[in-house]
Amino acid sequence: MFYKDYDNAREPLKAVCEKNDGFQCFRLAELYQNGRGGPVDLPKAAEVYEKSCAADYPEACERRSDMARDGTGTPAIELEYAIKACTGGRPAACTRAGQQLSAGRGVEADQTQAIDLYQQGCKLGDIDGCTGVGDILLAPDSSAEAKMRGVTAYINACIGHSAYGCFKAGLAFHDGTGTKRDVVKAEQHFARACEWQHDDSCHVVKQLAEAAGKPVELELTTKAAELGAGGLETRDVSCRMSEQGVPALAKVIAGVAKSKDSLDSCAKEGAAIAVRWAFEDGKLREAKVVGKAPKQLKECVSYVLRKKAKYARTGTCQAVLLVGDPDGAAKALAARANAPVDDGRKHIRMSHEDEE
Repeated sequence: MFYKDYDNAREPLKAVCEKNDGFQCFRLAELYQNGRGGPVDLPKAAEVYEKSCAADYPEACERRSDMARDGTGTPAIELEYAIKACTGGRPAACTRAGQQLSAGRGVEADQTQAIDLYQQGCKLGDIDGCTGVGDILLAPDSSAEAKMRGVTAYINACIGHSAYGCFKAGLAFHDGTGTKRDVVKAEQHFARACEWQHDDSCHVVKQLAEAAGKPVELELTTKAAELGAGGLETRDVSCRMSEQGVPALAKVIAGVAKSKDSLDSCAKEGAAIAVRWAFEDGKLREAKVVGKAPKQLKECVSYVLRKKAKYARTGTCQAVLLVGDPDGAAKALAARANAPVDDGRKHIRMSHEDEE
């Protein structure tokens, strides 16, 4: 193994693995999984990881769970081995098991067990476990005691340098949810999240500074991967407003949909156009097509959004609008998904060998 002579490593590893040496079974399973010293053999890798797990090597339990998540096994196997890995002290496995149970992905949802697993992950140092339990415990219908525990979980995540944890703790202090309302502590947590480039937190810091102690409606971001309203289909919708939630997003898209006929006329053959717009007190302040598109199409879409669409309240949004012929728009959307990232940077794809 040291000299990377994998062809000759398999047999001695097999011999030691047969004597229930968990670590050597784990190393053997890696050879099968990665095709070293022979062809890739995922079923055999899964079998040997299971043997390693049974020999009290928790990392093998976690690896078996990962393989099941990636297709070599069922969701039930994924959960079984994630829990075994968690019991063995693998923090990320605790969190992933909690996520699976919370979402009910391939297994029956169980929020109580998900909370326990998230908390184990959090205690073992996995910050996502702390934020995961916070998200469940601070649900609107949770008890006062549960919300208090949720705030503590977010604070622990913040201490662990989670921008999201700091942000959620800031919201709890600002709104007095699960804790006494404390604007000073809220500002402190928002400022810390902003230091770690959490956009909403940076925006809130500015809002609170401008309010100078007066009450203010925080403008926060809501996202949706797909959303249709007023006959207009959109993808990757994101709006920062004082109103949050999918109904608030749908209201915004319904206002843009007032101009659907005109938007369709901009690209009759169909197009998927990324647009960013800002509005204040119901009036458009700015509208811009983002990324590559014909100049005429950009000008047409921008004009329609300025003259025809309707806007409510104040906020900033971005979305991919599907306009014109539906089939053509679907093809354009697929082309966007396969196109290189257009952010002005040069992206280089690296293999695992390059990284090593």
